[in-house]
Amino acid sequence: MKSNFRRSLVILVAATVSSAFMFSSANAAPKKDKYQLLLGSTPHFAAPVSAILKGLCKPLGLNVDIRKFTSGGVAAQSFMAGKGDFVDTGDWPAVRTWLKTEDQDDPIVGLAPDAFYGDLEVIQTKASITDPQQLKGKKIGVWLGTTSEFWTALYLDAHGISLDEVQLINIKPAEMVIALDKGDIDAFGIWQPYGWKSDAVSGDKVHALSDAKGYFTEYVVVSTRKSLLDNDPDAAKAMVQCMQKGAEFLRTDIDEAGEILAKFFKLPLPDTMRLIKVLNNNVAFTPAFRKDMDSLNNFMLGKGKSKSKINWDVHFDSRGVRSVDPALVQ
Repeated sequence: MKSNFRRSLVILVAATVSSAFMFSSANAAPKKDKYQLLLGSTPHFAAPVSAILKGLCKPLGLNVDIRKFTSGGVAAQSFMAGKGDFVDTGDWPAVRTWLKTEDQDDPIVGLAPDAFYGDLEVIQTKASITDPQQLKGKKIGVWLGTTSEFWTALYLDAHGISLDEVQLINIKPAEMVIALDKGDIDAFGIWQPYGWKSDAVSGDKVHALSDAKGYFTEYVVVSTRKSLLDNDPDAAKAMVQCMQKGAEFLRTDIDEAGEILAKFFKLPLPDTMRLIKVLNNNVAFTPAFRKDMDSLNNFMLGKGKSKSKINWDVHFDSRGVRSVDPALVQ
């Protein structure tokens, strides 16, 4: 009698636990009706943008509005001011954001890499400048606080030119194109498609002195607040999955994705296609990602532009990536 009672009790408890688990799993979902993703104004952010606009994220329970800014760096400033739920930026703005907020009650941390590439930054110059050494004493347009600043400093340093040997002019990307055409600056360092736009506007008066291939591997990275990972982990997981769905969409139907992205970013379709074909989309948290980001930050640390080294246990929270697939955390 007692044996049968115990057996029945065990079965009942097991069934209750199983039902509770199934109920919890079935109802695991992002908590908010709508989230906001902040990002820049170019198709570097193709994976999440194409997935959201194609409707691939809603089945995950993630309903996202996208807010565009002039650059990922400006988007990061708005995110630090409390706007949005996720922010997609270039590598240097991401690192700056992590470091600047590390001592706050709710710090901003890396969620997942979005994409990487090597040749979408450009040093665009007057046609008469054919050697890096000719940049000494020249006016060079950069956008401080963005990857433009890092890339330009890195290129100059690689050719033995210190920052005090040039005149850095802080200027927005679209304005760089006009300033170079008018002769107000001699060169600029920025991401594409602004080098291509400069070619279209100025013709043979300008040229690309160099792209970033061989100098560094550039990343775009999605970040969020630590409180979201603590209190709404299903939203973090869904955003990583959303990025994966966008990457798959780019791989399987890049023509349709290109049309969606060209319309959203208001760019010519040929420039959009040229850019997104270069992207390597991968959300994995890898040793290569950490090494490349450390190299960037250590360089800026040496230039007095960064305040400390990256602490990967503090500045990046891999729980979102791990919840999708533990093998993605390497």
